[in-house]
Amino acid sequence: MKGLRDHKSAIVERLKNDERFRKAYLSEALNEDEPAVVLSMLRDIVDATRGFTKLAKETGLARQSLYKVLSDKGNPEFGSVWKIVRILRKKNQTLVYAR
Repeated sequence: MKGLRDHKSAIVERLKNDERFRKAYLSEALNEDEPAVVLSMLRDIVDATRGFTKLAKETGLARQSLYKVLSDKGNPEFGSVWKIVRILRKKNQTLVYAR
């Protein structure tokens, strides 16, 4: 139907434009129990805010490595994911606390 967007596009658009939503979304990602969902949510935030090239520079990880870390089939090391989370938290200018 004309005028309808897919769910992912709507989420990414809101992440780009709504700081409160972005902070809440990151918080929810960090409280999620399913690793694949966490990675998907982090990927949404990266897509909306940083981009993989910029995030690669900020984390010191290769861009291709980031794609693998955040892919649906990824099995990343905790350290790699934590580098991404630290950058996203820092750039959101707020601490995100787990429940």
